[in-house]
Amino acid sequence: MGLRWYGLSYLLGFLFGYLALRKAIKDERIHGMEIKDLETLLFAIMIGVVVGGRLGFVLQHPDRLLSDPLFFFKFNEGGMAFFGGLTGVVLALVWFGRKKKIRFGELGDAVTIAAALGLACGRLANFMNAELWGVPTNANWGVIYSNVDQVPRHPSELYESTSHFLLAGALWLIGRLGWAKNPGELSCFFVMVYGALRFVTEQFRTADRFVGPLTSGQVASLVIALIGVIALILVRRAAQKSDSVKEI
Repeated sequence: MGLRWYGLSYLLGFLFGYLALRKAIKDERIHGMEIKDLETLLFAIMIGVVVGGRLGFVLQHPDRLLSDPLFFFKFNEGGMAFFGGLTGVVLALVWFGRKKKIRFGELGDAVTIAAALGLACGRLANFMNAELWGVPTNANWGVIYSNVDQVPRHPSELYESTSHFLLAGALWLIGRLGWAKNPGELSCFFVMVYGALRFVTEQFRTADRFVGPLTSGQVASLVIALIGVIALILVRRAAQKSDSVKEI
């Protein structure tokens, strides 16, 4: 059943991505891309998500890889990492952008909201599969994961799913308000806000690795948010330089 829920969540994520890219092309927000190019880009994104996500998970568990050299290929056992999947998508967009001479920022901006919705569906799948459970709680909404113990726990997957839906809404609002004026800025906001929201939700999730008072997930989230901030600054500086050259 776990594979079915995951399959559904990935299917929905890729569907959101397809619809978002198709609309961006029709609205001429991706210069140099045509509808016929969608199949190639979507396939590249799929490969990036699956291979990158799996590789990221395997690298997080080197002990299992050492004991089983074929661990990477055992997709039926589950195990995907967001940071690996994100890296895979970025590489796919870079490859496609260079091949078609399309700006990376335009491609990234087009899939941000779809990516947030896809992540939200993925966390719902985690909840249905009783994975990534939270820490014990006395709250009335605590959930008992019978595959773990009989202790009520925070449904951290639902917290994360909700944060991803909020992220999608925030990105839509940022676009409507005109805060992301230059290509690539919406992508930066995605990374920045995602990192901030995940830092909050990570405190409710069971962790086995800590860096001082923070979990390894919270540290990674802070790094991701910082990357988003730095990238946003660089994108805006590059846009200002470009405008200055045009004025001259």
